[in-house]
Amino acid sequence: MPVEKRNYAYYRLSREDGDVESGSEIESCSISSQRACVRRYLLSQNIPPEDFEEIVDDGYSGTNMNRPGITRLLHLAESGQVGAIIVRDLSRFARNYLEAGHYLEFVFPLLNVRFISVNDQFDSAALGETTGGLELAIRNLMNEMYSQDISRKIKSSVDLKKLGGEYAYGAAPFGYKKGRRHNTIEADEPAALIVKEVFRLAVEGKTITQIAHTMNERGVITPSVYLSATRGKYKTRKTWTYESVRNLLENRIYTGDTVPFKSHVLRVGSNRVKHIPVELQEVLPDTHEAIISRETFYLARQVVKSNVKSKPAAPRNPFTSKLVCGCCGNRLVKGKTQNKFWRCTSHRYVPDSPCAQVKIEEKRLHEIVLRAILAQCRLLDGHIQRVEAESRSARSSQEIVESQCRALKKNLDRLQGAKMRYYEDYASGRLTKEGFAARKNVIAIQEDDTKLKLQVTENQLAQLQERLRASTNQLVESERVAAYQEVAELTPELVKSLIRQITVHPDGRIAISWNFRDELAGLVELEQVIAEEQAV
Repeated sequence: MPVEKRNYAYYRLSREDGDVESGSEIESCSISSQRACVRRYLLSQNIPPEDFEEIVDDGYSGTNMNRPGITRLLHLAESGQVGAIIVRDLSRFARNYLEAGHYLEFVFPLLNVRFISVNDQFDSAALGETTGGLELAIRNLMNEMYSQDISRKIKSSVDLKKLGGEYAYGAAPFGYKKGRRHNTIEADEPAALIVKEVFRLAVEGKTITQIAHTMNERGVITPSVYLSATRGKYKTRKTWTYESVRNLLENRIYTGDTVPFKSHVLRVGSNRVKHIPVELQEVLPDTHEAIISRETFYLARQVVKSNVKSKPAAPRNPFTSKLVCGCCGNRLVKGKTQNKFWRCTSHRYVPDSPCAQVKIEEKRLHEIVLRAILAQCRLLDGHIQRVEAESRSARSSQEIVESQCRALKKNLDRLQGAKMRYYEDYASGRLTKEGFAARKNVIAIQEDDTKLKLQVTENQLAQLQERLRASTNQLVESERVAAYQEVAELTPELVKSLIRQITVHPDGRIAISWNFRDELAGLVELEQVIAEEQAV
């Protein structure tokens, strides 16, 4: 069956609009205005707006294509599921003129996707073979230049606010809340008391692990749970950990001072940042209410420094960041290179937690993962043979159907020629009106029958072509993984390429999530669950 195509309306709002950031509106007014503009256009063209499904990126810059909505839209287009895309103007789609031009000039025409930009009076269906040429390129270039210019102006404005002591950093940190005046923060008393207690324990000489243990024993609410209750949309962790304590002890903002720039963006539109060394960071004193004294902060910092020990760089372990606790979702750690077991450290902070049972010997883990990879390769090897056989069959059928299409089109041309000859005979008097009408009716019946057969045959051809495309994609992905069927050793590159995550449960079960693409995973993904007697 051919893939069903759908139409999409795409709307985007930049983060700088303010409505989303401030939380004053569920949906930004700019999105509403874009929707109204698109609806008016569609109604003026007698096209039901309901025929267009909406995809929205609310709060994303147009300087790059790293947006969830546009990523989904382009994926649908590449898989042949998009018939038309409509936007209010080209800048909503992309401000980078190279990327916008690439999609409008090459990608969308190749995928047979109609693209409409209302304010730019651009409709690829109306333009036919041309897609706007120089005028379109200039418009995209102007969009990019405008985006870079406004980004620089906004950044300059925000930087001036930061240097002036204003709090222009988004959400307030744990222990503070937004002040009554714009761009100010003030102490949030319930959270501030928790911050003071953490620093007090550190000054008393307790280690970070001991502080986390103490806070959990007392049942003190964690920063993430507190912020989730007051602000929402926070990934929560109910227990205090090494990281949650250290993050508080390292944050100088609790002294009333502000560090305006800890990093900087490499270029406009880029997500890459460069961190500024601590000794080179500028500090603005007394910009807001202090929760602790500077003396307390520096004394507590000794606790953090005492936990940091210089050690030589160890060789990269293939399982680093891949192992996850099946109880709490925390990362498993091994510590020193000579340690034999990977463990969940959450039990250090919550002694009665089942996380204490989550551990696995590295040697055993190597054996299990290597065996699972080889099993996957064997499955894929057989899968490749089946797909190759199906491809050969589909290719052979495609040749037959293409031949049938050519024959039917040739027959249509022949019928058209016969109809013209009958008309010429009638016009010259060699054929009566009744004779011409009778023969024309016979030709019409034969034409309708041939056109129906041609439509059915072309549908069959489209299905075969889709099968071949899917088979080719599967073969590429399968062969990439099957190439590891002779592997004898795990490397960081191999594990990163094939495995997304390994979950270890308290009863010794291990679940491997593979890193294959969805269409391949749907056929051959095997969740490797192996019950092993837990080593002591």
